[in-house]
Amino acid sequence: MDFSNKESNQQLADYLREQRQNQNLDLEEVSAKIGVPIQHLKSIEQGDFERFDSFYLKMYIKKYATYLSLNVGELYQQFYGNQIQKEVEVKIHKQQVERRNQNLGRIAGVICGILVIGLGIFYVVDMVKSAEPKEDKNIVINNPNSSTLLEAEKKEDKDLSEEKPSKQDEAPKAEEPVVNETVDIKLISQQNKELVFDVTTKKTEVDLKLEFTASCWLSMTLGTQNLIPGETYQAGGVFEHKVTNDQFGTLELNVGDATAVRVLVDNQPLEFQPSSPHQYIKINLKTE
Repeated sequence: MDFSNKESNQQLADYLREQRQNQNLDLEEVSAKIGVPIQHLKSIEQGDFERFDSFYLKMYIKKYATYLSLNVGELYQQFYGNQIQKEVEVKIHKQQVERRNQNLGRIAGVICGILVIGLGIFYVVDMVKSAEPKEDKNIVINNPNSSTLLEAEKKEDKDLSEEKPSKQDEAPKAEEPVVNETVDIKLISQQNKELVFDVTTKKTEVDLKLEFTASCWLSMTLGTQNLIPGETYQAGGVFEHKVTNDQFGTLELNVGDATAVRVLVDNQPLEFQPSSPHQYIKINLKTE
């Protein structure tokens, strides 16, 4: 999140101050409750965001907005929507370029591999041809009943019998690999900011994993269980949770920036193109 737009910063600051005044809250009381120095809160309400580091500014605004019963993700969308959309478009374009470069690299690798294999085969064939004995023009016809030929045939048969492996020496066949059970993930609907997935499995439990590629605010519930009450994760952050079949139901996520998080169920990602950074994602966990 970039706070370089001073006009948007001032609009957010004025909105926070108005919400506090509408709730008849004193700034000193708010400072004592959320543990943020009053001078910092005054600077935020004045729109003086430049004096803070981006990380601490986000933390102060989140604490302040939460105390005022406001959703910080929706505030960012309200006052920085166009800026966030541009950032998302830049990220998506960058990801597309990276994927295209990766695909070109794989194709180049395959072509190089084919060329190396072709050259290897040509080299082996050439070596075999050069190793073949040349035809001898001085042909000698031996008597088939001569003792020399009979002894040579007996020796050849003996060598072949010794070289033939016995059944006991044959290597045992490798066991066929066991195919792990997987989950079936389907995108049921996508309307505005809401995405709905059906996840069906024969297993008695599934592993839920969230991987964060950038700073992202998120909350998550499973039925009546509050798995993430509302936290900001930084790039490289990971959340993991195991869901048993007696807990299967609807998993609801409120995501501040859908481009900054990958959702995986048993290591299978939920594939979708976000319609906006702020997304509501519902996952219906079912058993067959």
